[in-house]
Amino acid sequence: MNQCLELAKLGLGKTKSNPLVGCVIVNKNKVIASGYHKKFGEDHAEVNAIKNVKNKSLLQNSILYVNLEPCSHHGKTPPCVDLIIKNKIKTVVIGTLDPFNKVNGEGIKKLKQHTKVIINILKKKCLALNKQYFTNHILQRPFIILKWAESKDGFINTNSTGIKKISCDESHILTHKWRSEVDSIMVGTNTIICDNPLLTNRKAKGKSPIRITIDRNNKLKTKNFNIFNEDAETIIFHYGESKTLKNIKYLNIGNNMKLKNGQILENIMKTLYQKEISSILIEGGTTILQNLININLWDEVRTFSNTKNLKNGVKAPKINWKNERKQKVGSDLLKIMYNKYHLKNIEQSF
Repeated sequence: MNQCLELAKLGLGKTKSNPLVGCVIVNKNKVIASGYHKKFGEDHAEVNAIKNVKNKSLLQNSILYVNLEPCSHHGKTPPCVDLIIKNKIKTVVIGTLDPFNKVNGEGIKKLKQHTKVIINILKKKCLALNKQYFTNHILQRPFIILKWAESKDGFINTNSTGIKKISCDESHILTHKWRSEVDSIMVGTNTIICDNPLLTNRKAKGKSPIRITIDRNNKLKTKNFNIFNEDAETIIFHYGESKTLKNIKYLNIGNNMKLKNGQILENIMKTLYQKEISSILIEGGTTILQNLININLWDEVRTFSNTKNLKNGVKAPKINWKNERKQKVGSDLLKIMYNKYHLKNIEQSF
């Protein structure tokens, strides 16, 4: 199963809304084939592994290991369970069930009619690998990553207009790589007005994420901001009508203007999930980041800390750091923390 997880990681950034899945086939304690889900819309891990078995007659006495329940429905590819049953594989060992409502136990139910099935092997590791996928289907919202850079004395920007560079060049390049790995990126309206960011991943390969902001008071009436250019799609939540103008989508935030910030953010995340946005990187400013922290609406936090002192300006968000990972990136210190509360809820739902 550990080999399945390592294989699955090879699909990082290529499977879009699909999970990361690896598969290993063993005959008489010897690995005879393996495979992984390489790209969205292409063959699943089990199919690739079975294709890689040179002598198909060995499958009848083999064990197939896979970190996620094989699919039992017709999507972009045929059901994997049918191929497993067709090849009369002796035993199927599964890391965890698939939360997708078209699978969720149905694959295992069908397999049990034809072969031996063992489930929940390295369950925690399997859930952790596909935390985004499980968050999408169980919590019905995108996977939310909070990111900011702060000075040694705890500021994320000065009080002057424009972006104050805090993190080093290596951190900037890594941030653009992160942008290429998510579906969308979000900042507050004040960040748009004060910093006029591009919000593209021009320093990394891959498509730029969908740019998102909230314009509750229609402050972005002029088209002089970079988010209105054609470098990427843009979604603007506002109190006006929903409409599309070229690459800009205006979405109604709801008619209740008395909603609290937390309720608005929860509604936005539900709407984005319905728009098939699976992940979102939120880069600021402090107000939107702190609001999400206060209502515990986040899954991962990534911060860069530098040795610079700004002495005054916009204070960084406050969060209770626990069990964070730390690593050096250029002259910065990168800290990463996962929301254990949500991961625990996801684990208990199976």
